[in-house]
Amino acid sequence: MKPTTTMDQIDVLDLIRGFALIGLPFVNVLALWSSSIHLSGKQSDIWIQRFLYIFIEGRFYAIFSFLFGVGFWIFLSRAKEKNNRPYPLFIRRMAILFFFGVIHQIINPGEALLVYAIFGMLVLLFYKAPKQVNLILGIAGVIIGSFFGVKLLLPLPLILLGLAFGQYHVFESYAKNKKKWLAVFILSFIATIALTVFLWQNAPDAGLSTYIEGHGLTEAQAEGNRSFYEFADLSMLFSTIFSIFYISSLVVLEPLARKWLSPLKSFGRMALTNYIGQSIILVGILAFVPAGALISYLTATITCAIVVGVQIIFSSLWLRVFKYGPLEWLWRCGTYGKWISIKGK
Repeated sequence: MKPTTTMDQIDVLDLIRGFALIGLPFVNVLALWSSSIHLSGKQSDIWIQRFLYIFIEGRFYAIFSFLFGVGFWIFLSRAKEKNNRPYPLFIRRMAILFFFGVIHQIINPGEALLVYAIFGMLVLLFYKAPKQVNLILGIAGVIIGSFFGVKLLLPLPLILLGLAFGQYHVFESYAKNKKKWLAVFILSFIATIALTVFLWQNAPDAGLSTYIEGHGLTEAQAEGNRSFYEFADLSMLFSTIFSIFYISSLVVLEPLARKWLSPLKSFGRMALTNYIGQSIILVGILAFVPAGALISYLTATITCAIVVGVQIIFSSLWLRVFKYGPLEWLWRCGTYGKWISIKGK
């Protein structure tokens, strides 16, 4: 008999999901505040911008996509075990996610939920495919997508890769494979350090200048931007290495610091609520910024850190009383077509 999903696995996946959720607002704020955010001219702003493109841009989005694939497999496998007509349930689940994505698209154009709902339906065709096929297709797709820097197409192979990891029961047996995970962590850590030094040295000194209405870019700024875009493409090429390092770090750390990491797990359990909530909060804050005012990268970064901190605290407190986050509860009720109690035990 194949092993079933345990609570410990859920914990480690929620931990990874919560960690990935931390990085999303630091990237999304650049789009949501695009009309106001701008380099202040200080070296600190240039370094923050460089940090975002080396450590965050494309890295956390990749983890989220991968976890969607793992969750895809867990949901269908559980539904199949309970004889709950898994395919109609999953289609309904994706339809509701699509609806959430359409609403969220109004607030945050270019958001991920709509993409996940569409790609989720495509990946449904691969659920019964051999795990070796899904693994090969996933790895090949990630390599090709990273090489050409096509960020919008990366979620599909990453979801496939997550599905393959589910089929291989990777996270169900992670506690029994500590040495393998530790080896992955050490190798990815070394690679991440080397790549960080390489990318930092290859980053343009001036940073990426944002166009401000009424003020055209100088020739030097335009040239600097072209150099920065080349750097961004180069950074994107190695994004998967950073993602592997982040995931392996958390898997290795989770058994050692389970209690201390519980708030981050709660944050991950309410990923849908917090993801959409981040957009609403950031757009709401921008409404209080005077027209024409410029926001530095430092200010935007501090704001995002505060938003994440508040959400982590809120999630921990909420789940002491309720079993699901507000949007997770609605998603669950809609998926199963019945009223499900949200109250905690």
